[in-house]
Amino acid sequence: MNDCLANIRRAVSGMSANERKLAEFILNNAPLLRDYSSQQLAEAVGVSQSSVVKFSQKLGYRGYPALKLAVSEELARGSAQVDISQIPTPSPVEGGGTIFEELAQTKADVVRSIAELNSEHALLEVVRTIEQANRIQFVAAGGYSLVVKDFALKLMIMGKSVVAESDPFVQRANLASMRRGDVLFALSVSGQNAHVNELAEAAKEAGLTIVSLTKYDVNPLSLMADYSLFTFDDRAATQFGGAPHIVARVALQHLIDALYMVLSSRDTHGRELLILSQRAVENL
Repeated sequence: MNDCLANIRRAVSGMSANERKLAEFILNNAPLLRDYSSQQLAEAVGVSQSSVVKFSQKLGYRGYPALKLAVSEELARGSAQVDISQIPTPSPVEGGGTIFEELAQTKADVVRSIAELNSEHALLEVVRTIEQANRIQFVAAGGYSLVVKDFALKLMIMGKSVVAESDPFVQRANLASMRRGDVLFALSVSGQNAHVNELAEAAKEAGLTIVSLTKYDVNPLSLMADYSLFTFDDRAATQFGGAPHIVARVALQHLIDALYMVLSSRDTHGRELLILSQRAVENL
């Protein structure tokens, strides 16, 4: 079914009261559906979990996961693609401008656009997840591991139990010792890195909470995640002009910085520990 939301709109008039509640919630909150389990959706609407399953099957899907995937795919084809294509490219500086001015303009556009891909609600949900975690393991694909390691180090200094190893064997060994209440923070821009996704699958089976950071699209990693954040891949980054890898790195760093800023503002003791650590390094 290529037009899931349109099909729901057409069918609303013939639905029962509970079905209509579900339909209206999905139509009004479609971007949020990827973060809702069938139980969470049932609680949000005020119906039973079995009603969610029956609703999904009545629409022609095998179950709720298939319905959620169809909605996510439609958003990715439609609104998500439009959002990325409409991201403003940097305006030329009068007289050609300087390299610094053009780069500053590009970075400013990237920073504004990252806020369009990630709601404050999603950001705060990830912050709360990190705050409540017993242990956090970070895994990253490609050249972004340095950005993740810097964030992990800050959390470690703030008193969090954090693992940010790049060796695949060590990652698997650490994951095997993690339990419910622990968090896997997985970064793969494509969302299709085999190793990262294998770790995410193992984490899900073990009952861990998964936070994903991927491009804004339907992909295996974000669909597995309990909470999802989004950045740009190189294809989307080309719309800003300049070097795509610079744009992608700025976008990712800004998102990580936003997480850290909120975390440190809510954790006075952790912020004090970080300041003391910085002072100690300065005195070396």
